[in-house]
Amino acid sequence: MTPLKKAVTRRSEELMRDRSKFRRIVVTLHPTGFIGLRLEKCRREETLSLRAAYEPAEQTRVMRERTERRKGKPCLVKRRSAAVSDGGANPMRNCQIRDRRE
Repeated sequence: MTPLKKAVTRRSEELMRDRSKFRRIVVTLHPTGFIGLRLEKCRREETLSLRAAYEPAEQTRVMRERTERRKGKPCLVKRRSAAVSDGGANPMRNCQIRDRRE
């Protein structure tokens, strides 16, 4: 893999609405470990560290994998009907954890 020694800028196909126009997102990889994001034909660049970009991406992947694993399993929370509740003021009050031995 080639080491990053100078800033590399690329224009994406992703569009964002800016005021009344749609503009492409421009991504810049800086050798100092930062990513720069800006809209095409705009000067203001938003920067974030590589770590700040990687951690949420990793968390999203883990949550997606957990969701995929749970899709086939039955839900362990049994909800009461709305008529029995106290008017819906606290939705978590209406939940009961079902005993796993059932």
